Amino acid sequence: MPKINKETIKVFRNGISVYKYQNKQTYFCRFYVGRNNKQYSKSGRFEKSTKTKNINEAIKIANDYYREWFTTNHSSVIQHRSFDIEIAQPWLRYRTIKYKNKTHLKKNDQGERDRAKWENFLKPYFDDVDYKDFELVETIINDQILSDLKDDGKSGNTINKYMSVLNQMFKRAKDRGIIDVIPDTPTEVVMNTPRHPYTNQELNLINRKCDEEYSKKEDKFYLELKDYFNLCRSGGFRPGLEVLNIKKKDFQYLTDAKNPKLRVLEFTVYNTKTKPTHKVTCNPFFTDKIFPEILERNSIKDDDYLLFPNEKNRNNLKNKVGKIFTRLSKELGLYYFKDGGTRPIYSIRHTYATELYKKGVTIQDIATSMNTSERMIMSVYLGLSDQTLVERHKRVYGNMKIIK
Repeated sequence: MPKINKETIKVFRNGISVYKYQNKQTYFCRFYVGRNNKQYSKSGRFEKSTKTKNINEAIKIANDYYREWFTTNHSSVIQHRSFDIEIAQPWLRYRTIKYKNKTHLKKNDQGERDRAKWENFLKPYFDDVDYKDFELVETIINDQILSDLKDDGKSGNTINKYMSVLNQMFKRAKDRGIIDVIPDTPTEVVMNTPRHPYTNQELNLINRKCDEEYSKKEDKFYLELKDYFNLCRSGGFRPGLEVLNIKKKDFQYLTDAKNPKLRVLEFTVYNTKTKPTHKVTCNPFFTDKIFPEILERNSIKDDDYLLFPNEKNRNNLKNKVGKIFTRLSKELGLYYFKDGGTRPIYSIRHTYATELYKKGVTIQDIATSMNTSERMIMSVYLGLSDQTLVERHKRVYGNMKIIK
């Protein structure tokens, strides 16, 4: 497949790119039309040759293509604006050029390091996200990205560098009239604040809130949402695509030779953050009471998704369920913690770790169950919360006699 000659690329405010391929003399153009468009389902981009070697003519022809396409397909266009094309890439080119020739600076590779942060970590969060959806963008930054950076064990200083990349992208986009407002990003205090778990009682309140929403709106989505929350809390899953991509065929019941009546529900999770596959066993209450209801409610085949089987775009679904969880938690007064921290959907994973620790499960078994390291369990999921200190105190001093 021919490669684009990067020196010829020109990107304009409306998202049109004009460029040459290395083996072509004439200019090509492309612009984003939406991943759901049938004609451009793979890339989501319209691409066509301008059939001219003259850059000015190519720009005019590209704009003509743009107007013609959106006029003709107006009713079928998904009004989706690409963050990567219209905001990230122009800023990254600017940063690369800015530092490329400053060989006297220690940070003359800053542009390339910024690009690595975007392409290796940040970019997937904004796939299929319209950057004009201000509330969703803020939720992604403050909940998903912050939680995952903390989950990776990043320090507050390192997290700040990732947030700085996003802030600068947004600032440049605002200066050029692409967006009207710069989204809020976490403060230093929040970055360094431990993520706190919910109690099981609090998660039950959120479940009841889903039931209320279903009763009011008669929307089955809220029943499926409750299923999703319950599955996340049952096995210490990482909320998001790891759970949403589970299919019906990915579960089985294990038997215990010593106790044949015991049913152990196991899920195989694929493409996890740390390894290609991971085996998860679930809380017995979920296995016996909740999982049969899910199978009965959704008449699905083995290759169908277990949860939300009718939702095709799993990235959009991930953002939607996270956004709704945050809303429900806020409405119940649960989202903000007393030290200024927040409790997004990822905090369910912290609940799982804390509950196992309270029951006396070893750190090694908790880490293995949650597909992470013992160090991460202690530093991120348990930390030095009040409950952790109390449980540790009981283990250390529980059997010691009081000195009089």
